[in-house]
Amino acid sequence: MRFIGVTFLILGLASTLGCLGPSGPPIQWSQNIAPFAECQDPKLNDDNTFSVGETSRLIIEKQTMLTKADQEEEENFTQATLTWAKPQTVQRIVVVADKGKLEFFEVQIGDESGEWKTIRSVKNHYQDQYKLQLPEPIQTQKLRLKVPKKWESRRVGGQKRRTRGEGGAEVDIFKPIRDIQVYYALPPEEPAAQPATEQ
Repeated sequence: MRFIGVTFLILGLASTLGCLGPSGPPIQWSQNIAPFAECQDPKLNDDNTFSVGETSRLIIEKQTMLTKADQEEEENFTQATLTWAKPQTVQRIVVVADKGKLEFFEVQIGDESGEWKTIRSVKNHYQDQYKLQLPEPIQTQKLRLKVPKKWESRRVGGQKRRTRGEGGAEVDIFKPIRDIQVYYALPPEEPAAQPATEQ
């Protein structure tokens, strides 16, 4: 009786795990399209992880007066913005930075009205690469990483949390980024047509 129960348990687990595995062919990605975009610091999107670029001042461009919230945002954040000549399809974004240098940031896209829309808020990221794969591709002409000048870090020598960043007078604190890479999924390859055989 136990043998039958164990057999059903193993078959159930195998069928469940089989459903969790990858289905379909793997996704083929395009070449990195970030180098074709304009950027404040060309080292941010030069497709070279050995060069290091820096974020720049976050500047809000509006036709009207800036609100107090806009002014606070400019004072507290820096940015790395990629701008293409025409809209691009974006589905995968990779950000490369030294460990601990880019723990918090927002990935944003510019919509048709010129407003920034956050597609991912990243918190407590400590690795040297951050990979974001969107379930559906999006069209945009602008991509921005919005990075705080200071943040509360949990990873300071095992001690209590403290604010990372410069102290003293208000200064711009730019964050180093090794590379920003942007990709879109290529259409799946069609299976080769089988030659017709005469019968």
